[in-house]
Amino acid sequence: MSRSAFSAVNLISDPIHGYIELTKRLGAAESAAAGLPPESAAEEDLLDSAWLQRLRRISQLQSARWVFPTAEHSRFTHGLGVMHEAGMWARHLYPSLRTRLLAEGADGTTGGGSGQAVPSEGLVVETLRVAGLLHDVGHGPFAHFFDDHVLTAFPAPHDERRASGKRLSHEDLSQLIIERELGDMLAALRRAPGAIPERDAFAAGEAIDPHWVSFLVSKPALADRSMPRWVRCLQPLLSGVFTVDNLDYVRRDAYLAGVSTGPVDVERLRRYAFIGPEGLTLFEPGVGALEMFLTARLFMYQQVYFHRTVRAIDLDLGEVFAPSIRALFGTASPVDALSAYADLDEYALLHQAALWVRGEAVAEEPLPGDGRVTPDVAAGWRSILLRRPRWRAEAEIRLGYETEPPSEEIASLGAAEPGKVAIDLAVVDARPADATATDSLLAIEGRDGQPAAPLSRTLARLPAFSMIGRRYRRIA
Repeated sequence: MSRSAFSAVNLISDPIHGYIELTKRLGAAESAAAGLPPESAAEEDLLDSAWLQRLRRISQLQSARWVFPTAEHSRFTHGLGVMHEAGMWARHLYPSLRTRLLAEGADGTTGGGSGQAVPSEGLVVETLRVAGLLHDVGHGPFAHFFDDHVLTAFPAPHDERRASGKRLSHEDLSQLIIERELGDMLAALRRAPGAIPERDAFAAGEAIDPHWVSFLVSKPALADRSMPRWVRCLQPLLSGVFTVDNLDYVRRDAYLAGVSTGPVDVERLRRYAFIGPEGLTLFEPGVGALEMFLTARLFMYQQVYFHRTVRAIDLDLGEVFAPSIRALFGTASPVDALSAYADLDEYALLHQAALWVRGEAVAEEPLPGDGRVTPDVAAGWRSILLRRPRWRAEAEIRLGYETEPPSEEIASLGAAEPGKVAIDLAVVDARPADATATDSLLAIEGRDGQPAAPLSRTLARLPAFSMIGRRYRRIA
């Protein structure tokens, strides 16, 4: 390996993946010395952008970090892990993807207008890597909590590729940021990390189309036949039965929360995956690794994300969150105020919350955007910041089911009483569906080369859905 290879890539130490590679921008002379094409941007430029650095100030585990004290990691570190995981999968899948595209004639799969039927390995790897890095770039403070308590008040941007009526989510904002804010930088990338120029550099004329990346990170997954076939083949890796996203967060969250999930054999899962006639396919000997992973994922939901104290804090947070965001951000949709949204993170929110707790910027009739909240909101933040939830669990049920939860068991929790009793139903798709309405299908190929049993039967030991239902009573 030449010294020029080291000048082209940085190494980031990571507790889950060991070392994560990151491309460094090279000057014209350095690119020529390394046998690489000229470039005006690299992954380090994406990482150093305001949008990515903002993710350092968005927690990965939201309110769960107040219950698991060591889980202080951010969406930034998670994004790096997903980028790395995505690159590993893209490199492994490329040979079978190339074979499949050649077998199909690769109609409409040109890479960046190059006229080539099959994209270069570098283009495929880098496209999936940046999709992994940017999949969470639209998250707001407290991540999914922000989606549920703020963003759903607004309609998602119109998109003919999906049914009307969708509510706004962080994935929609990620798509807008990718296309509007980071698109030029993405289009300027010219290689994936590595020491083999003929493998890692894009072919002549190739470039990443930001619309490919926004398509890959969309949820629910979009059906778009105008997308290159190879991009659609990769879509399940960000919205399928398992994803490069949850392959990272299950291991990362468990490690940093200090929770043992048991073994998760991601390498076996990857080794038995390939691109077949039906798209992403898992050879039957890899099903055990998939079941092992989904079991670990379910365990994390039951023991960490749905922990009784986490959900109690969330009940308090639910009462104060929307008015607090309204005080800081006003009533505009982030879609219409992206530049202001860039400054909305947990540091800003928690700093202001600490002031409210001290009695500063508190008013009986605050106005949107004036930075003030009511005394009740300030009191709610006091309970949250001092980790003294005002709700206590007094009954609990755990259910696994296939389609609809048993109504009689849920009824046993009783009825909610506003301000006194809350019924909290936390649900996870423990066994993701066999397919979505798009190409996001995971096919299972049997040992004899024939289709194996559907996932619903192969993974029958896991319920389709798992619920923890609790009755909480207000104690303060």
